[in-house]
Amino acid sequence: MSKKIAIIDDDCIIQESLQELFGDAGYQVSSASDGASGLELIVREKPDLVVVDILLPRMHGIALCEKLKASADFSHVPIILMTGVYKDVNLRMYVHKGLAEDFIEKPFRERDLLAKIEKLLGKAPEKAEAEPAALPNAVPERSQKDRPGRSVDRDLDDLVNWAHSKDIK
Repeated sequence: MSKKIAIIDDDCIIQESLQELFGDAGYQVSSASDGASGLELIVREKPDLVVVDILLPRMHGIALCEKLKASADFSHVPIILMTGVYKDVNLRMYVHKGLAEDFIEKPFRERDLLAKIEKLLGKAPEKAEAEPAALPNAVPERSQKDRPGRSVDRDLDDLVNWAHSKDIK
């Protein structure tokens, strides 16, 4: 059974992008656009990990983290904080206080966030089984322009990784 991730962010573009990223990686994904709805979602869905923006309507992201960490049912659930406003020092403080296991600043590289999730949850079983073996000299395909959610950043990462695997400089 695949692991569940809850996304709590009031930016619908980020929500959609993360839903596709995590879904493509083999995780089950649910989302909410404010802190209060996010708490209801978490109680209902019982995710294995929560990715939460700090600045949220109806309940601040830090207040949501405090509620989860104070709950016997959810204190064990890892949380990754996201923000485009707070600085690294503030985020480290929240992690140090035990309100979250990790953080990421917006804008972020998709592969960095996915690496943090895989560190906390492991690779999704469906993804690990579904990954085909790479052809020895296959150049990564360029994504279709009309495919929503696929970023230039991800295309560039694929190309750079391919080049490194071939020792192309």
